[in-house]
Amino acid sequence: MAGTILAVALAGIFAGGAVFAGALPVKEYLALRKKVMSKTPVETIRQNPSCSVGEIIEISGRISGTCTNAAGNMLILTSTNGESTIIRTDVLPQDNPGAMLICLVRVGDGSTASLNDLLMVGYTYYADYVRWQQSEAQKKARLAAIQRARATETRQTKTLTSRHTSVEDLIAAYRNAVRRFNPKMSVAQAEVVARSILGFSVQYKVDPRLVCAVILAESHFRLDATSRSGAQGLGQLMPSTAAGLGVNNAYDPVQNIYGSARYIRSMLDRVAGKGEWNKLTFYDLSLALAAYNAGPGAVKKHGGIPPYKETRNYVARVTSIYRKLCGI
Repeated sequence: MAGTILAVALAGIFAGGAVFAGALPVKEYLALRKKVMSKTPVETIRQNPSCSVGEIIEISGRISGTCTNAAGNMLILTSTNGESTIIRTDVLPQDNPGAMLICLVRVGDGSTASLNDLLMVGYTYYADYVRWQQSEAQKKARLAAIQRARATETRQTKTLTSRHTSVEDLIAAYRNAVRRFNPKMSVAQAEVVARSILGFSVQYKVDPRLVCAVILAESHFRLDATSRSGAQGLGQLMPSTAAGLGVNNAYDPVQNIYGSARYIRSMLDRVAGKGEWNKLTFYDLSLALAAYNAGPGAVKKHGGIPPYKETRNYVARVTSIYRKLCGI
């Protein structure tokens, strides 16, 4: 039925006659409006109606009266501002005065100085139109809420995913970092170093980034590094220190990293009273690094970082590297 009404309406429009055949359902009215309504603003048409004959415009108002004369059936609509409009129509609506309509009308040949010759093309009830608008607004609001919820869920998923990095991903990140520090190291060697740093850091409850900072400052990740004073391997362990830690071969990366991580933990315990890692300060860290470099006896003797240029430079360098590795 709706399709028939639309077909009849369009046929009448193009034939130039009045084609009103009763109220259209809202969706049918909107489809008709989309298809035939003029794109010229109504106010422009009102100002020059003689140049707008045949244009389809939209008006709304309450039924304030009807009449039938030699010219045909007339419907009188009164807008909210009190302006009355007369529309010619084939069939008069059976609604009581006061019903609010929204109408599509064709500008007739008689509209010369004003829109005084209008022909009904189709109409719907304004109340139905408002309900449709409200329904569409609710649909859009629900869709927007769903989209916001999905966006929030996506952000939360990404956050959770980023927080829950797998062990293998972490090892790969450290392995790649080690090879950037020492490009001459093979992938297999870097894998051993990365796993050792992460494993012994967990065992001795120190930040693996601190272990990396110490090794980077001591040897720049050179497995065979030897200092003029005889310090050996990645963490530059002195032979006597290595022996006390149970390290038989300081040039073996696993043994050296084990000894270095254990020694860092031992120095932290001495200067910070075995405090939890998350409760340590950068001053505690500085004292532990000074002890790692100059020995705990020198820190105790001077009541803080010894006044040795080498030790002070070492503490500043490792702390700077550690801050960068932490993104500080």
